[in-house]
Amino acid sequence: MLKPITQDAVQDALSHVFYVTSWGYGADHWFAWFVKALNANPEIMAYLANEGSRPKYFPEERSRAQRPDLIKFTRFMADVGMTYTAIGDCYSYRPTMMHALLDAWPDIVRVVQLTRHPYAWLFFHVRWRTTNMRMLGGEGGPLDHEWIHGCDHELFKRLKLRRYEKEDIEIWTTYQGMWKMNDVASDSKMPIQQIPIEQVVTDRGVFCKIIDYITHGRIKYDERLLDLIYDWVWTPFRGEMKLRVLPQVLRAEWPDWKVEAFEKLVSQEAQDSFRQLGYKL
Repeated sequence: MLKPITQDAVQDALSHVFYVTSWGYGADHWFAWFVKALNANPEIMAYLANEGSRPKYFPEERSRAQRPDLIKFTRFMADVGMTYTAIGDCYSYRPTMMHALLDAWPDIVRVVQLTRHPYAWLFFHVRWRTTNMRMLGGEGGPLDHEWIHGCDHELFKRLKLRRYEKEDIEIWTTYQGMWKMNDVASDSKMPIQQIPIEQVVTDRGVFCKIIDYITHGRIKYDERLLDLIYDWVWTPFRGEMKLRVLPQVLRAEWPDWKVEAFEKLVSQEAQDSFRQLGYKL
């Protein structure tokens, strides 16, 4: 006789799932560090941009812009994560993609957004693409997708920005990244906590509050584990480069074409949103 799982059991299983959204991972060490810090706890399983990276290698499944249905994917994680106290996905989704989940399970499936100073975020956004997104087989499909579907070339031309060809990856991905910065305005209006990663890597209390929130208070980090993970904050992982440059230093090194592009592409509303998050532009 079939004995389906009870609704209470379903709700409990879903409450063990969490999401960490972002504007894009881009192989930023601090974003990678946060996921490694989660996985350092044996009771947490966290995916690192899995559903965003998967189409790079399995384009027959879906395009780079597509993500799994959020409701089905959440149920999937609740199922496969039974071995753990908490399971979650980090960086596959953007805040404005979370409407269906927030409508279906408000306060059951917890979501937080990790932000980054826009100058630092842009640095990683561009470098990720100029290094071919770390494609181990050298495939060019993901970058081709960015060129064809991820850029408004006509807009860039109308604004009379510096001209470029497809091989000028740094230029057009800079424009692409700056245009994407405008999403911060709509992201900030979502009912999701916005937490600067810069605070997380420097304040253990902020990290512990995030853990308490996304796990419904079920998981704690002791001082020994905190000591371990905070030793990794300034240690690049495999495939990463050091970045100990202040955002304002990055901005000071921008050539004129990049300064002009920022002024033309990033709206005042977006700039105000960044400032409200505590970032100085």
